[in-house]
Amino acid sequence: MRLIDRLQEYLAYYQVSAYAFEHTCGLSNGYLGKQLKGKGAVGSDILERIKQNYTDLSLVWLVTGRGTMLLSPPSQNGTEKKVSELNEEQHIYFTSKDDVIKLLKKQIEKLESTIADKDRIIALLELQVRQMGQSAYKRSR
Repeated sequence: MRLIDRLQEYLAYYQVSAYAFEHTCGLSNGYLGKQLKGKGAVGSDILERIKQNYTDLSLVWLVTGRGTMLLSPPSQNGTEKKVSELNEEQHIYFTSKDDVIKLLKKQIEKLESTIADKDRIIALLELQVRQMGQSAYKRSR
């Protein structure tokens, strides 16, 4: 199950419409529909908005599917449990952030390589144009 599917499950549980969710989190209309079609990814900024507005939703469950959907109500050991949950969520957040950074660095390397290839092609084409111009000049004499 994908993160977006788990989010849909949470919204269905509370009978929150896609529009209400998008409005509450400050997202564009149709954001959820786009995500459900697989045309995007839920980033850390969106997860932060979700956490701010839906405080009973477990981000650990949302991101990984592990644990329970709803954070349990505080008990005698509620503070310790809350700290543990926050530590786990923080670990997931930073791990995800590191993964995104690695992917972006790889993408930058590929783009730089593509630019270098295109620069070489341009240089070869410019050389061909000069050679063609010189041969045309010699023929016209």
